[in-house]
Amino acid sequence: MSSTEPCQKKQKLASSPTKETAAVTNLQSLVDRNKDIWIGQILPCLGMGQFAFVGSVNKQWKQLYQEYCNSVKDPPLITDENYDERLATYKDTYYSAAFCNESCAEYWNNDQGSGKNPIHEDVCTTIAKTRSLPVMRWAREKGFPWNSETCEAAAQNGSLDILKYLHQQGCPWNKWTCVSAARFGHLDVLKYAHENGCPWDKLTCKGAAGFGHLDVLKYAHENGCPWDSKTCDMAAEGGHLDTLKYAHENGCPWDMNTCHKAANNGHMDVLKYAHQNGCPWNEYTCYFAAAGDHLEVLKYARENGCPWDHSSVMGAALRHGRRDVIKWVEENGTPGEV
Repeated sequence: MSSTEPCQKKQKLASSPTKETAAVTNLQSLVDRNKDIWIGQILPCLGMGQFAFVGSVNKQWKQLYQEYCNSVKDPPLITDENYDERLATYKDTYYSAAFCNESCAEYWNNDQGSGKNPIHEDVCTTIAKTRSLPVMRWAREKGFPWNSETCEAAAQNGSLDILKYLHQQGCPWNKWTCVSAARFGHLDVLKYAHENGCPWDKLTCKGAAGFGHLDVLKYAHENGCPWDSKTCDMAAEGGHLDTLKYAHENGCPWDMNTCHKAANNGHMDVLKYAHQNGCPWNEYTCYFAAAGDHLEVLKYARENGCPWDHSSVMGAALRHGRRDVIKWVEENGTPGEV
C-alpha cells in the first residue's frame, strides 16, 4: 500500500454521507426527478387536510406545492361544502392559502365569499405566522381585518418584515407583541417593537427568562423594561443558570418560589446558586423536590438546613410513586417532624 492510500481512504470516508443524510437526499431526488408524477397524479389525490401541510415540509416541497397550485384552476382547499372535521379544520384552509401565494389565496377568497365566513377574521393573523409578506399585502388589499393578535403572531414567529409592514400600515399592537418576541427569543423583533413605541411590562422579562434568552433579557433590562421576582422564578424553572445569575446580579428580586421551581424541576445547580446567594427557601422546597422525584436535590436541601414537613414530603412521594424518595424519607426522618 502506498503512503497516499490511507489518506485517500480517510478522505473518502469523511466525504461519505451518513445513512440519514443519504435517505433525505434520495427522497428529495425522487421528488425532483418525478415532479410531473407528483403534480399530475399524487397531489391531486391528497385530502384537503393532508394537502394543506405539504408546503410546510421544506423549501423544496413548498416550491412543488406552489407549482401544483399554479397548474390547476381549483386548488383543493377546504370549503363549507367539503369540510370534514375528521380530516382538517377550517384553519387548514387559510394555512393552505398562506403557504402558497396570492393566486391560491385569491381562489380561496372567491370560493369562501369575502366577508361571509367568520374565519376571515383570522386570516391576517394566520398569514403572520407563515412569514409570507406578499400574501399579507394581498390580504390587506382585499380588506381582511387585523388586530393586535396579528402583530403578536408576527412577533412570535420572528417575522420582522411582516411586523414592520403591519405597524407601518396602522395595525394595532400591545404588550403581547413584546412578550411573544421575548418568549421566542427574537431580539431583532423586540428591538423594533420597543423602538417604535410598542408597550412592554414585567411579562417581557419573565418571558425571556423562562426560555433562557439571556440576550433578550439583557436588552429589555438595559432599556428600562421592568421586572419582578417572576423573572428569577421562571429562569429557575427552566434551569437557566446564566439567566438567573444575570437577573440576580443586576438587582432583580427573588423569593421562595425561585427555590421551589428549581427543586421541582431538578435543577441542582440553580438551587445551589440561589441558596448560596441568599435566596430564601422553606418546607415547600423539599416538598417539590420529592414530588418531582429529585432525590439528590432533596438530600442537598436537607443537608443544608432546609426545613421540611416530613408528612407532606412523604405524602408527595407516595402520591407520585417516588420509591427511592419514599425509602430515603423513611430512613432519614421522623413522622410528624417539621
